[in-house]
Amino acid sequence: MERLDLNRRTFLQASLAIAPTVMLSSHALEALAATPGKQVFSILHTNDMHSNVVGVGPLQDYTPLKLGDDQTRGGYARLGALIAQRKAALEQLGPVLVLDAGDFSMGTAVAAACRELGAELQLMATMGYDATTFGNHEFDLGPDGLGQAIKQAANAGPVPAIVVTNSDVSADSDRLTDLQALAQRGVLQPYRVIERGGLRFGLVGIIGYDAFKYAADVGEVTFGDPIATAKAAVQRLKREEQVDVAIALSHGGVVKQPDGSFQGEDLALLDAIPELDVVIGGHTHSELREPLLVEGRPVVQTGKYGEHLGELVLSLEDGRVQVESYRLIPVDDRIQGDRAIQNRVEDFLQRSGKVTFAPRGYATTQPLVMITEDWPMNYTDIESGTPLANVVTDALRLATNSQIAFTANGAIRAGLTQGKTGVQTVYDIFALAPLGNGIVDPTAGSALVQGYFTAAELKNILEFLLMDDPNHPGEYYPRTSGLRFYYDPSRPRFDQVTALELGNLDNGYQPLDLDAPTLYSFATSLYVGSILVYIPQLSQGALPLQPKKADGSPLTTKAEAIVDPRESTSPYVLPATTHLNADLAAINAASREIKEWQAIMDYLMSLPHKNPDGISVLVKDDRAREVRGIKSAK
Repeated sequence: MERLDLNRRTFLQASLAIAPTVMLSSHALEALAATPGKQVFSILHTNDMHSNVVGVGPLQDYTPLKLGDDQTRGGYARLGALIAQRKAALEQLGPVLVLDAGDFSMGTAVAAACRELGAELQLMATMGYDATTFGNHEFDLGPDGLGQAIKQAANAGPVPAIVVTNSDVSADSDRLTDLQALAQRGVLQPYRVIERGGLRFGLVGIIGYDAFKYAADVGEVTFGDPIATAKAAVQRLKREEQVDVAIALSHGGVVKQPDGSFQGEDLALLDAIPELDVVIGGHTHSELREPLLVEGRPVVQTGKYGEHLGELVLSLEDGRVQVESYRLIPVDDRIQGDRAIQNRVEDFLQRSGKVTFAPRGYATTQPLVMITEDWPMNYTDIESGTPLANVVTDALRLATNSQIAFTANGAIRAGLTQGKTGVQTVYDIFALAPLGNGIVDPTAGSALVQGYFTAAELKNILEFLLMDDPNHPGEYYPRTSGLRFYYDPSRPRFDQVTALELGNLDNGYQPLDLDAPTLYSFATSLYVGSILVYIPQLSQGALPLQPKKADGSPLTTKAEAIVDPRESTSPYVLPATTHLNADLAAINAASREIKEWQAIMDYLMSLPHKNPDGISVLVKDDRAREVRGIKSAK
């Protein structure tokens, strides 16, 4: 097995180079295409689009059919129009592929109904994508949820090929039935050969170690070694399928190091597989303005959320690929959106709202709150993200009537942008907490879970989250409500927290005795909680903890931890037996949990300050700005 050695410090230091920014003029490219012996081809690419069908910005601002009147980045109507424009231009030089490197789903309100709609893949087909692959977030709703989503899309019409070279769905499990049927139909493919413009292209799709480590619920799906599996597939493509160009769709990623170099699994593929010509990367949301080269062969990545379209122009001469031109094209309001695509987007928005929000009393386009400034969530800038993180954790604590609530930066998936009006809708707020699913309520959105921990166990949770992950800097940073903590980063790992205090800004804080057996009620999302329960294992026993019931007995199942809205003090949580309008689904008596997104929306609705239209106003007051993780040597 040629497993990637994650401790290799070189990670291609000897062979890696960063290509200079190359943007040839159209005339130069035309001359290149006419050069005898050279065959020019192009790749338009994206990664980590995360269902951002209307782009990044307030929903009410987005006007894709107009120019110059919004600040939204991305949006499928504009992205699809740009793909069509660039494809038409580049086809004058040679064949064009449109590729995506995974995490095409999960992250917005449309993804919340992916099992019912399969909207993402349908829209990608409309935009002209040839292929994509699995990312870790494709598994947020489990392999059965993923299978349902792809089946819905494939039954509705053509979809891009889903190339899953190192994803094995063959296990004997009811949860894999749909994925197995899709593999039989050829929707899922171990590799893909595309013959276009006189060239044969071979595609492999790889989910990397760092990605499948974070996959929430893979069930019985197993993942082969990324390098060994990709190498075998690429060699087969070159030798048996006689492809001219081998391309990996790699959901592995690259990360910029303090010295300016890059390391990561996308590069390791090229280093280990000489026959591999191009890597279209994803997972780390890296916005590469220039290709990274390993012996002349490129790794490219566009960032995230469809904010850019990558345009890579290459030539093939004597069996060797060379980068001729590369750029990231911003997807913004300088691009006239495609009306047909936007009509489909609006239809999916409306249909997804009926599935996800209507049963809990909300509508996708409903205004929830006004803001007068941006509320960012930049994982590497802890200070700027503190106000939004405090709002989220306060909402979780109040919705569950717990003493303490926790989350991690990375679980807050977006910030809030003021835009033109400051209005934030249900669609915008859902993007803060779109991950995960329920326990007894199968609709999308992480259930809130509650357990009891000692002060020492709370410290252990904080120690683990403060450890951080160099591949995802800042994403683990702990956010709290009802608890203030002091820490010293210069101290040894797992011993950085120096003090804990219980309370809040209004009533003050009291120190916690780390040696006392007292239990404290603790709430978080199921998505985060599923990581926290593995802390003893992940820390190799250095950080013990055991979620407990109020009486001190161990929590042994997820269902025991779900929060019953009938025991919540939130005035906006619907009782389990509530029936809504006759044309909406009734809340089933078994659907007893509170969703993370619901808790946040309920909290915002309950804010005391309202504008003249009765919409809540969110302000950065002292409570929002409060620093609850204090870097100190106390």
